[in-house]
Amino acid sequence: MTGYFWVFIGVLVVAITKYLTSVRLRGLTDRVHREHADTSELRQELMVVEEKETQLAKEAERLEGKVQGMRTVVNNLERALQRHARSPDS
Repeated sequence: MTGYFWVFIGVLVVAITKYLTSVRLRGLTDRVHREHADTSELRQELMVVEEKETQLAKEAERLEGKVQGMRTVVNNLERALQRHARSPDS
């Protein structure tokens, strides 16, 4: 009887361990699927943000060119005013 008891206890422990392991693995599988979906969403969002960053960099470069052009115009006008103020005609 003692031998059968220990065999039964051993089988019971193995069955319980197997069941608990399968439950934990199911939870881990669900978690991996959720994280994979989150990763895909974040990749898409990252691509959109990178595209916006590129557009903003191009816009900033374009505006910087305009600012530089305006500085040149202002400098030319200031020099013209200074020359006009120094000329003997005034």
